[in-house]
Amino acid sequence: MPLTSRSRRPPRSARHHVSAPISATALGLAGLFGTLASGCTGSMASDESFHESQAAATASLNGLSSINGLSSINGLSSINGLSSINGLSSINGLSSINGLMTSADGRNTVSYIVRCALPAGHSISKVVSGTTYKFSGEIGMAPEWENNACSKDCQEMVTACLLAHVNTSGEHIPLWLDSDSPAVGWGQSTSYPYQEGSFFGNIFVSPPTALYCNGKDFDKGLVPGRLGANTSGAPYKNPSSTTYCKDYCAAADGSASGDGYKSCGSYKHVVTVWRNFNPNVNYKIVNRRSGQCLDVTGAGTADKVVLNQFPFKNAPNQLWRLTQISPKKYKVTNLNSGKVVDAAGGWTGNGGVVQQYTYNAGPNQMWSFTPSGDGYYVFSPATSPNGVIDVPGNSTSDSTVVQQYTANGGLNQQWSIVPVY
Repeated sequence: MPLTSRSRRPPRSARHHVSAPISATALGLAGLFGTLASGCTGSMASDESFHESQAAATASLNGLSSINGLSSINGLSSINGLSSINGLSSINGLSSINGLMTSADGRNTVSYIVRCALPAGHSISKVVSGTTYKFSGEIGMAPEWENNACSKDCQEMVTACLLAHVNTSGEHIPLWLDSDSPAVGWGQSTSYPYQEGSFFGNIFVSPPTALYCNGKDFDKGLVPGRLGANTSGAPYKNPSSTTYCKDYCAAADGSASGDGYKSCGSYKHVVTVWRNFNPNVNYKIVNRRSGQCLDVTGAGTADKVVLNQFPFKNAPNQLWRLTQISPKKYKVTNLNSGKVVDAAGGWTGNGGVVQQYTYNAGPNQMWSFTPSGDGYYVFSPATSPNGVIDVPGNSTSDSTVVQQYTANGGLNQQWSIVPVY
């Protein structure tokens, strides 16, 4: 059976590997849900990024739109031809004649279960009405389930992995995973700087439990269908509407304590997710003071057209792509013109021009996004780390041209970065 997202294994020395995440409908606890997204819009991190940590961790693409066969009353293994008592490869472990294997949606769910459970190089095949379907492993968090029973530990591992891959929009978004599982391990990557949250529970028992908690950066680096963005229809819930992982979970031991969590509540196996802005998603950049959006004046496409603020119209000159060039440095590209945000003259001080210009990899086109709280950032060019993009005079008027200015903590210097989809 064809996979809906790609994966590749990074160098063995760094013990990282890549797999595909799931989307929210897939794990829906309200009943049986929709289909798996078929397109992959994310981009994979380069192999070089995996050398940044000596600990293990996993990079993933999420996008499973539903976990077919899971309801709020019955666990995943209770009614759908899936058994945690028998190995996945056995007739009784995963039935070919009833349950998940008898529908396209169900087989999509199986593909993600196998990806999470079995390591790369392992697979299972099932014949349904004369057609053979092959499901390949990738992460390997529960390798014993291939031929033997899936214990409570196994069930919690697979649950955490599946929940971590849910995306309510069906988008495929690059993610970085941390876990106590030897197949995943601990570590961080500068390609995934924002800690989104952690996932845990047991969806194999009845009634199933699917939980998450907010990471320290859940409202930063927003991407479609993930925590902090629009997650309507998500199958998981927060134990409390304000639960942060740091207040609910036990951190990993020793030097890995900042990477993720080894347990949450009564659950001993957790997957912590890190993410970044998606370079293939359109974003609007909204000023905190005025509520207006960063806009290329007159929808111009030439070099040196200045940037202003304007009410959001979902026009291409108000949509931006964010691409990480190096750690904490991004180019910000306008969808309409293909030009990038540029601090004219490198940095000319207070009142200087902020414009669009053809990309040349200059430091005045490399922007850092420093969180200022509550999901807002200040934008600073590499030529002036203390300089920011500023709306003059705290203006709330349409078409006010933005400028370079020294950071002072004003709301007119803070911007949210919101995915548009």
